[in-house]
Amino acid sequence: GLEPASFYHMVQFMIYDRDDNGMVSIDETMNMLYARLGREKMETTITKLFGGDDGAPIKEVGQQGGEIDFVRYWDVVAKEQMKMFNESELGRNLAEKKRKKKADFAKKR
Repeated sequence: GLEPASFYHMVQFMIYDRDDNGMVSIDETMNMLYARLGREKMETTITKLFGGDDGAPIKEVGQQGGEIDFVRYWDVVAKEQMKMFNESELGRNLAEKKRKKKADFAKKR
């Protein structure tokens, strides 16, 4: 979760946007995700990108089975990246340090 992912995600969005309209559609992303992640992970990723924040069904807005802009794409990938980091060993260690520091500060007051 510490790699410089911002550039990667921007380029990934541009690769998914095959018709250069500034929007990514389900159709544009499906083939690439299937080749990269396999069917199960592809479906999960498509639902996260094009569905509701709570895992709601896919919203078919726009053309080609549903489209999202870069802001929506970025929100989803940044949230997922933070989730992966928080679940990593380093993320858990940092959270524990933060809890201890907060508890120590509360004791001193």
